[in-house]
Amino acid sequence: MHHADVIIAGAGPAGSTAALVLARRGFDALLLDKAAFPRPKLCGGLLTWKSMRLLERLHGRTAEGLIREGVVDTVAGGFALHLGGHPLIRDRLAYPFHLVRRARFDAFLLDRALAAGARILHHHEIVDCSPQGDVRTKQGEFRGRFVLGADGVNSVARKCFGLSRERWQSNLAAAIEITVPREAAPRITDVPELHAGFLPTGYGWVFPNSAGMVMGICGLRRNCENFREAFKAFLRHLHVDDPDAFVRHHALEGHPIPYGNALPDPVHGNVLLAGDAGGYADPLLAEGIFYALLTGWYAGEALADALEKDRHPGPAYRERIRRHVMPEMRGANRLRWLLYGLNKIDARNLGRYFRLRGGALAEMVHGMRSYDWGRKKRWDF
Repeated sequence: MHHADVIIAGAGPAGSTAALVLARRGFDALLLDKAAFPRPKLCGGLLTWKSMRLLERLHGRTAEGLIREGVVDTVAGGFALHLGGHPLIRDRLAYPFHLVRRARFDAFLLDRALAAGARILHHHEIVDCSPQGDVRTKQGEFRGRFVLGADGVNSVARKCFGLSRERWQSNLAAAIEITVPREAAPRITDVPELHAGFLPTGYGWVFPNSAGMVMGICGLRRNCENFREAFKAFLRHLHVDDPDAFVRHHALEGHPIPYGNALPDPVHGNVLLAGDAGGYADPLLAEGIFYALLTGWYAGEALADALEKDRHPGPAYRERIRRHVMPEMRGANRLRWLLYGLNKIDARNLGRYFRLRGGALAEMVHGMRSYDWGRKKRWDF
């Protein structure tokens, strides 16, 4: 039996951020992950203004510093919206999008946690977790005073909460993605493109990075019977003549996203959940990196305070989720159904909405405004 103050299941952005906070405050944080880092991770890799602000708070790195270190791969000062394969809007942003490649980004976050004193065991796949703080992997047994489940959308730690599997599955999105070299890409763009009109409740994207073009689609699984065929239709709109051959030639990857599954109470016994394990992904655009960083930070601080003062971390963690995360989840979900409803009635309505409210919507995506009715947003970082 291995012991630690906190056992952290998963060393992605949520787990590494929590480990960083705990280690800086002198606590033994043990990360368990089934992979060895750096490891590939399916993700468009888009960082918003709020993500960059939080990274500066956590790591003392400005955007310029992260670019110099190679953590940020690409900077894009604008965006484009396409509807049904046709350009609709192309505009500049008040603050640029920063794009990362997840293998490099996640390794940076983990390295920072390890430098602060956290520990990690690679190739430890979690198979069971109890509310009392016992974790079992295929390689051994572990016990922490507390456990943080940051093990992704298919979290094993979450199973001890006894939640409805059917409800969780009904709110999952599927995402599939492909990265191709620039010379093989059907289109070249220097700004992130969003493509509406391919899925009833979802969208497609084309993002630039130093490896080439990242193309993918994401949407609720319950509203699409065959995502592979939907992706081929998307490729045809991008002027790929033979989508089957294109997919065979390039590595196609897919995974689920919690697209409306945010848990208002991510605490059960001595187990807390953060990131995708708690369902914390934006229900409009499926942005998950920011909420992984944020909830990892919140969990790390709540756990460190609890260990220092011999109390339970649940009340403090729940309160920050209630105040700062759930209003954004609910607001983004309302906006999602409004926009998809407008598109269903008449696709031209989306164009009208973006022309009238595009600036405010961009500020909501960046976190300058809240998804909760567009109010100015005040984060606690």
